Amino acid sequence: MLELLGGCETIDGDLDASIQRLMSAKSVLTEVTSRLVAERGGVSHPPETKGEMLVNAGGVVFPVSRRALLLPLMRKRYISVLLMHFSDGLPRDPDGHVYLEASPAYFEAFLDELTLHETHRTGSVELPPSKAADPTYSEYHSLFMRELQSFSAPTHRRHGAATTKAVDGACDEKAIADIIQTSLSDLEKVMKRLTCRREEVVKFLSAMEPFMKGQDDARGDSAVLSLDVMGRKVSCMKRTLQRLGNDHPLLTRFSNTPPCWGDRRVRQTPTKHFVNTVDFARRISVLPKGQLIRPPLMDEAEQEWVSLLDMIKKPMCRPSLLFKSSRDGSAYATMLDCVAGKSGLLFALRDGDTHRFGCFLGGQITPPADPKQTNRYKMPLFFFSLSGAYEAPTKIELPEDRQTVGVAGTQGASKNDMDEPLANVCIACGYLWLGFAQPGPAADLSSCHLWIKRDQLPEGYKGGYTQQGNGDGLMARTMNFTSSPSLPSGGEEIPKTRRMTA
Repeated sequence: MLELLGGCETIDGDLDASIQRLMSAKSVLTEVTSRLVAERGGVSHPPETKGEMLVNAGGVVFPVSRRALLLPLMRKRYISVLLMHFSDGLPRDPDGHVYLEASPAYFEAFLDELTLHETHRTGSVELPPSKAADPTYSEYHSLFMRELQSFSAPTHRRHGAATTKAVDGACDEKAIADIIQTSLSDLEKVMKRLTCRREEVVKFLSAMEPFMKGQDDARGDSAVLSLDVMGRKVSCMKRTLQRLGNDHPLLTRFSNTPPCWGDRRVRQTPTKHFVNTVDFARRISVLPKGQLIRPPLMDEAEQEWVSLLDMIKKPMCRPSLLFKSSRDGSAYATMLDCVAGKSGLLFALRDGDTHRFGCFLGGQITPPADPKQTNRYKMPLFFFSLSGAYEAPTKIELPEDRQTVGVAGTQGASKNDMDEPLANVCIACGYLWLGFAQPGPAADLSSCHLWIKRDQLPEGYKGGYTQQGNGDGLMARTMNFTSSPSLPSGGEEIPKTRRMTA
């Protein structure tokens, strides 16, 4: 019996030792996670939960509602955890505000959506479609809206009383085995939750590290540098620009220590271009490693200009506005003066708000020496559609025998093949007439006439067709229309019109 009791004491000791090892492992996991958080200036519970905190995002200071960040939808999001639990680990601007290395345009859009959610007008915090498609917004948002579980350690419910009662009530091997199994299962769940919590915290800290100040920042790499760009303050962390190279122009422009510029104001670079360049460098620095950083989304006009450059096979070209009817008037003589000696001319036309199109002339507009005559000559040219006739910008190439231009003198008129005077300028053997009238020319260039043979239209055409003849295509809403680049006015269809040919 004594030997049996001695064996029980040994078993008790082994059991106590096992429990102690498990509790030690639990403590280690908890302490490691807590230390990781503390080393980066984090706390388990936010020091303040009411009012607003001032956050400098890329040079613009925003008031941020703490209550909004702690709403059920938001409190586990990376951006909320970063601002509410790690404010002491974030850089500070010279005025003492928390600094967030993010685009001010994105942060403003985020706060707009957060405000709508806080005031119960939306059930989510999502970017509007126009911004969700733009990487300068969506890349920040997809990172900041990731979720992280609470910093507080998982609780382990003790079953001591229940265990004693169960043993007292049924002191048999099965009951004891069930109790042991339940306890081990509970402990295993706690350990898994602790391990998962540590992994989540490590993942969070890894993703948010670029936004935090360095643990050993003796060189001042986390310093917030600022410039005045056309009256607008633009800020960036020093280390964001250092990755570009110590002699990179962007770093030397922002730097306040040699090598640097003496002037803190940027005057010779457009604000949009400078801000987009800085934010591209910013996203390269702070977004997760290995992620493809996409360039800013171009607006519609920029995308269309790139498409036109592709059509004329000029990868880089700065447009020069030689003539604009709303600025210069629609007089034919004025247009001739504006384009004299210029080649590579792009005629941009529109009919209402839906149809935008035109033609490109590879040569010059050359009127005849005699103002009463017409100068007709060959010239490389093509038509294009930006909207209306096609879903996307489309180049419409023509047969070589169609690539001609007829330019009337200021006292003459371009005529059709029946010798009828119709317009000031005839392009592509009668496809496009500028200053069109019957008889012509019209009082100004805004009156136009345009059609293109059906078999010369590229695939994808979805525009209208002429009401007679072969049912050829229209770039505008109707064959006859009034065009003004800056003051759109839809041309009404003229009854009993006919397709004009040169």
